[in-house]
Amino acid sequence: MRITLTVDDPTPEFQTKLLALISDHAPDVEVVADTTWTEERATQYYRMLPARARRIVKEAVQRGGMVPADALRDNPDDSLRGHSAPLSRILQRGKMLQRWPTAIEQPVTGVGPGFGKVEGYEIAEDLIPVFQAAIRNIDEK
Repeated sequence: MRITLTVDDPTPEFQTKLLALISDHAPDVEVVADTTWTEERATQYYRMLPARARRIVKEAVQRGGMVPADALRDNPDDSLRGHSAPLSRILQRGKMLQRWPTAIEQPVTGVGPGFGKVEGYEIAEDLIPVFQAAIRNIDEK
């Protein structure tokens, strides 16, 4: 049997009773962290990014999930070295600040052979609406 329970804003009394019940059955309980990118989390993440990293996220979202590397270069010979490092750094900082769970995954990832130049960046299709809202929240202020 598998039971999933979500409790929004429990009263202190209810929370105490629920936690006591769970602790009585601890060997049979598996706690799964909420690792979903919400509009609030995406907005915080996007707000923390420097301009070049924001551009990667925004372009990937606007292009339906994938932005080719050439679309991010102002000149054909420009390097994208260092553009994506803040994507990981800000994710780690948010985890450290407890703005999102430590198990949350990188929303935008590089696409390519692995070492060297990236071919582009992608964002999962289900994250596009969440990050569209985040971009609106930041860019329209």
